[in-house]
Amino acid sequence: MLAVEYLGNKCNLCGYNKCFAALEFHHKDGQKKDFGLASRGLTRSWETIKRELEKCVLVCSNCHKEIHNGVVQLPPETTVEKSGELRET
Repeated sequence: MLAVEYLGNKCNLCGYNKCFAALEFHHKDGQKKDFGLASRGLTRSWETIKRELEKCVLVCSNCHKEIHNGVVQLPPETTVEKSGELRET
């Protein structure tokens, strides 16, 4: 729940925000992925998890599938809400 909140509580493509279980983390550059965030039993510090989240964009499961199937692409600059501020990623 903290990780979803950290990345803005909604899909960064379509704005979906009804069910947290339908929101997923998509690594913008798979080559820079150190670990998967959806894995159960993470025993990493919050600071380590936040560093990994910085490499991701929050999307709903539908948009996530469309990204992986080439139907949609992430905008070059994805703006997300984090801790009450806007930033470029």
